[in-house]
Amino acid sequence: MKKYLTHIQHKDLNTKELNEEKKKDFRNIVFLQIIIIVSAMLLKETLALCGVSLATSNMIRDFLFLITGGLYVFVLWDLLRDLTKSNVLIISMLVLIILGLGVAFFAVNPVYEFFDNDTKRPYLFFVHLSLFIIETTVIYHCVYDIFSGKKLSVEKIWGSACIYLMIGISFGSLYDLVNIVKPGSMGIPLAQGLESYTVCIYYSMTIIGGHDAFLEAIPLIQNLGIIEAVWSNLFIVLLVGRLLGKPDTDSEETK
Repeated sequence: MKKYLTHIQHKDLNTKELNEEKKKDFRNIVFLQIIIIVSAMLLKETLALCGVSLATSNMIRDFLFLITGGLYVFVLWDLLRDLTKSNVLIISMLVLIILGLGVAFFAVNPVYEFFDNDTKRPYLFFVHLSLFIIETTVIYHCVYDIFSGKKLSVEKIWGSACIYLMIGISFGSLYDLVNIVKPGSMGIPLAQGLESYTVCIYYSMTIIGGHDAFLEAIPLIQNLGIIEAVWSNLFIVLLVGRLLGKPDTDSEETK
């Protein structure tokens, strides 16, 4: 038992090994984020253009989305072990991930509907709240890591891309939480579950991309969109200031 707990707790690595581990985790997360965003925004429509039926395209998208999402949260947890030595936080996040994925299996199963649209709302709320908590926790530690120290190295560049895309995905969960509490908040009728979540991710990405979408959304959604736009732009401004103010003069760090 002691050996198992040591394995899941923080990683005891030297600085060079730790930076390499963080770079690997950041890079893997960015690739998974790209797959999540592309599958949410383009996959169903692309399959439809290729003549695939709506039911089949939905199932393919949902399977890819769930598999990638499961990998995504576990890699986030693995990254968190690089960023904090708090065993309580690390184990708590692992428990939350396992519970969230377990509930998600029944709430958004693409093969079998365990609940009707209204009955599954509390379970969907828990899943998205869990995801939002995990992502905001990782964002906090990533931001602290990137802006600490005197040099900006390669793993921190990957970390910046990771944070930027995570802002979009995490706000997608936040929008869907509002839509779960008050169906129709996005201004269009949406089935609860992955259909609603993918639309919320689309809305979130248009916000950080500087575009307008779903002008019929309720004021709370629109106001959250303004906060997301300000926060994502502020992060870019701070990152540019970090690059200009503290350039990396150690060439070994960038290899």
